[in-house]
Amino acid sequence: IASVQRSFLPEALARFHQQFPACRTRVIPGLSMDLVNQVDAGEIDMAAIIRPPFSLQSDLRWTTLVREPYRLIVPADMPGEDWAELISAHPFIRYDRSSFGGRQVDRFLRQTHVSLREVCELDELDAIIKLVANGVGVALVPETATLQTWHAGVRSIDLKAHTFHRDIGLVHRARRSLTEPVSTLVQLINDHVLTG
Repeated sequence: IASVQRSFLPEALARFHQQFPACRTRVIPGLSMDLVNQVDAGEIDMAAIIRPPFSLQSDLRWTTLVREPYRLIVPADMPGEDWAELISAHPFIRYDRSSFGGRQVDRFLRQTHVSLREVCELDELDAIIKLVANGVGVALVPETATLQTWHAGVRSIDLKAHTFHRDIGLVHRARRSLTEPVSTLVQLINDHVLTG
């Protein structure tokens, strides 16, 4: 997840390499599903991902790092506060359904029975925000933990009682099978998230 690579991961990795200077780390991008499979196959030690919509295998563990609420974002000059009306009345930019986060948006839209007119579907949150800022449409996106303020060209609308979240966390093998360096890195990442 790009927001993880920009936020707490660099600090945790810096502390990790101070404690384990001989260890080598490799940060690889990928789809959450692929990363879960790589952890399960033992190809990588852990992955920072969006929580999957299914139960993990019994020897894998989940550690939640942050919960990010979804918001409707609209162009800054667009009037209105009713999220359902805004989605129905304007072109909708969809968070890619092949991603875990996009599946959450899809589930939300099906549960709320909001009518919409899709104009675009993509998996890059920064690109979605820029499309909204440029007046292409409206979108449901997570308010990421690294976001200090929204892009100047958008404003966010709280979904109130309908708010849903994406959980960002670590998937890794059960503690008994973790090596000391991996166990330490899990703890450093968790500590950094808790202390900011």
